[in-house]
Amino acid sequence: MMGKSRSLFIKEYNNRLFNWLVAFSLVMVVVGRFIIKFFLLEIGAWVMFIFLETYTRMFWSAESLYYNPVWHVIVSTWETVVYSPVIDLDRWAIPLCVVVALFILYWRCYGRKKHGSKWLLPLYDSHKSSPNRSRTD
Repeated sequence: MMGKSRSLFIKEYNNRLFNWLVAFSLVMVVVGRFIIKFFLLEIGAWVMFIFLETYTRMFWSAESLYYNPVWHVIVSTWETVVYSPVIDLDRWAIPLCVVVALFILYWRCYGRKKHGSKWLLPLYDSHKSSPNRSRTD
């Protein structure tokens, strides 16, 4: 009975972690495309989403994915990050997300007006005007 409940817990845990990784990749696509406008982040998130949704479905079954050594690395990395002795994200994830969201909101609204947009990393340029579109800003 204990072994059966343990295997059910592990299967459910892996399913939830997989679904959260898929949702995280989609959220990062939106953040990289519309909020931060950093296309390398968007491309990385798309690669993660495509890998999770297509490659795993084509070459592995749902159960065999969880016995793959790559999946064990993903799970151990997740548990190391979330339950770190330095900062326990299980407790501090929501306050950190709120602070980061406020910082991004401030940066998007006020930060670029003073200093301009001088980045070393490639960003989307939303201020280009094309001959077919009128500029509304």
